[in-house]
Amino acid sequence: MQAVCADGRAAAIWGNKRLATDKDQLSDNEGRLLALVMRIQPTTAYQLVKTYAESPVSNFNASKGKIYPIIERLERLGMLCKRKLEGDRRGTEHLECTARGRKAVKAWVIEIRPTHLLLDDPLRTKVQSFDLLTPQEREDWIVRAKTELHEKLAEVDAYGREVDVPFKEFVHDNAVRSLRARIDWLDMLFLYVKKSDAA
Repeated sequence: MQAVCADGRAAAIWGNKRLATDKDQLSDNEGRLLALVMRIQPTTAYQLVKTYAESPVSNFNASKGKIYPIIERLERLGMLCKRKLEGDRRGTEHLECTARGRKAVKAWVIEIRPTHLLLDDPLRTKVQSFDLLTPQEREDWIVRAKTELHEKLAEVDAYGREVDVPFKEFVHDNAVRSLRARIDWLDMLFLYVKKSDAA
């Protein structure tokens, strides 16, 4: 069985068996990476690492130790194909999404998982252990968190003016609203902590 790259070249799927449908289901990290490849292809693993590292809205661990295994798995599944750059002595490979990869990304986009509905928030989790802190440490923590969220908001605004991605206005708006909601939540928490500590 073969997967076909965008330019019609065949990319071998490792192994002889047809892969089960559930093996075609992408994790969120795989979906994000493969969708990024589709948008900027042909690309390289280095360019993917750089893109993630420069994005203030990505929480994805973009180290080579994380990216390369995902690339290898997607290639094994026939969702990515690699092409060596001619004349490149470093062995750089261009990555492209196959038709099978495009289909998997589409399925990933359509699916809404329970984990997508209420995202993990370490700040929210840490507040559950506020009883370990002194009143002053609680206030200092909230002020520091708010300051860093305001800095992140400025960074996201600047980044939004520089990049061009599909549905950019909505993607950017989501990031900004999420940050502002967390800032508002910290304001309420600060007032509550002040009143509780005074009582």
